[in-house]
Amino acid sequence: MLEKLGTAPKVILMASSVISEIILFIVSLLVAGTIAGGLYIVTQDLADSISTRGTIIAQNLRVDFTIINDPENIPFLGGAYVFYIKNTGSEEFSFTSSTIIVFIDGNLIPPSNLTLTPSTLYPYDIGELRISTTLSSGYHKLVVVIENGKQREFIFKI
Repeated sequence: MLEKLGTAPKVILMASSVISEIILFIVSLLVAGTIAGGLYIVTQDLADSISTRGTIIAQNLRVDFTIINDPENIPFLGGAYVFYIKNTGSEEFSFTSSTIIVFIDGNLIPPSNLTLTPSTLYPYDIGELRISTTLSSGYHKLVVVIENGKQREFIFKI
């Protein structure tokens, strides 16, 4: 029976082979496009995250402060311990009892027990932090946290 048909089965086989190769080629293009699109989205998300994080780090580097008291001689004026805070950064920050958090020996000092002057510390300005509290004699640890989360510790003796 194949002898009667001659070369017809070969032509049908070749046509079906070409069609299946075209289908596989199209499928491989679709898979490659999907993978490339997924990689683009992941890469773009990563680049955006790095950019955002870089902006936050740059801001944190521009805002900095130091507690500049003599740790052995803390002034006690008007019923409050006086600490001096110097803005060592290149940008000002708010210096009020609502934007500064103060701990002494791990205990939160309520904002009502804090007096801060001036209300904004510009670069290289020195602010005064007065803390109305009772401390026993000996060593204590002061932790000051500003509004961007930057904190400084200071160990002092009463």
